[in-house]
Amino acid sequence: MNTRQLILEKTLKLMIEKQNSIISIREISAATGIATGGIYHHFSNKEEIYNEITERYYLNFYKFNIDELRQIKGNAKEKIHDAMAEIFKQQQMGIKIESIDDEIDYRIILAILTAKGFVHENFQELCQSLLNELKDFFTEIVEEGQKNRQIRQDYSTEDIADSLINMYMGIAYKWESYIIDDMISVFEDNFDLQWEKIRFRE
Repeated sequence: MNTRQLILEKTLKLMIEKQNSIISIREISAATGIATGGIYHHFSNKEEIYNEITERYYLNFYKFNIDELRQIKGNAKEKIHDAMAEIFKQQQMGIKIESIDDEIDYRIILAILTAKGFVHENFQELCQSLLNELKDFFTEIVEEGQKNRQIRQDYSTEDIADSLINMYMGIAYKWESYIIDDMISVFEDNFDLQWEKIRFRE
């Protein structure tokens, strides 16, 4: 691990331990074993450290690789199921932090970074872009499913895609809010009901 990454991860670890996003350079120095001058060699100020932590461990948490999801094979039901299951699996695992061996509930990190993440200049744009990408992805599957008589044709493609987005957002919100502890099991419990609403009918 390079020095810059070490500083970021040790600072995040301090935030987790203190349940607070306000950490002093002196505390970072003690945690990393790097003199304050060495820290300032890699970061111009504490705010730069905070910003990079927010981008790496908050903003990146919400990203998913649409190109990888497009590699999923199967019929419409299988593609929708497997893509959503993969998204929930990745988000529940969170972003790997090399210097922390203990398993961490990633919601703790999200809670600590939410204040900084929500006001980050790229956050709103990122969220809208990701939702648009996900909607386009589901729209492609729905269109193909309607064409192949796997998804009902009396509902518009957009309405069905929106219903899938709403399912995703609802489960993710409940998990982040500690209403549920396992996104994947809740998704599995509800998927067949969701599919029944959109499956093709003769």
